[in-house]
This record gives sequence, structure tokens and C-alpha cells, in this order.
Amino acid sequence: MKTTYDEIVKQPCDKLAQTMQDMTYCYNETVVPKKHYKKLLTKQLEEVVAVNMVNAYYKTLAEFNKGNREWFVLAMLCIELGVKPDKASAQELSALQMIASNITGNQASLLNPDIKNAFEGAIKA
Repeated sequence: MKTTYDEIVKQPCDKLAQTMQDMTYCYNETVVPKKHYKKLLTKQLEEVVAVNMVNAYYKTLAEFNKGNREWFVLAMLCIELGVKPDKASAQELSALQMIASNITGNQASLLNPDIKNAFEGAIKA
């Protein structure tokens, strides 16, 4: 027995966008324009792959952060400051360790407040 899905996946992009608009309307008469769906359906695959890669990086970094917050902060500082730990001087390593300890000890954020404000402003727009 064929399903609605079996028929929908065969549709060209424009028709599929219209079908999606119609299906969305069936939920509490919710109106989402066809052009919205068409834009999403014609999105380049690279954009979708990029989101998946960022998600993979995020999951890895989140695990590192849970494992040892100070090492995570230290690694992020090294990346941002362009310091390679295996080539750093004792003075550089000491300074990085002190900063990482201060951040983790004070439970401070690594994020610049301006970045957080810009993000919050962008999602409210």
C-alpha cells in the first residue's frame, strides 16, 4: 500500500514546497509561505554538511569540557592566542595556566560579553 510519503518524494521542488505549505496549513491553520520551503529545499548540500560538522565538533568539545574544564579552557586559550603548547616557553605555559586557573576557579566565561550581547540581539531581531 502506497503512502503519502511515497508520492511526495517524487514531486519536483516547486510542487513539494506547495505540498509542504498545504500540509502545514492543516495543523491549526498555520500559514508558512511556499517560498520558505522552496528556499530550504534548494539549500546547497554543503550548508547541511557544515551544520553536521559543527555539531560533531560541538559534541567533542562539550565532552572535553565535562572531562576537565581547566584543560579545556587551557586548550581554547592556546588556540585563540596562537600558542602551540609543545613549542611554548615555560613563561608562556605559566601565564596560560594562571589564566586558565583564574577562569575555572572563578567559574568565569571564556566568552567576551560583547559576543554574547551580539548573539542575543541577533536572535531577538
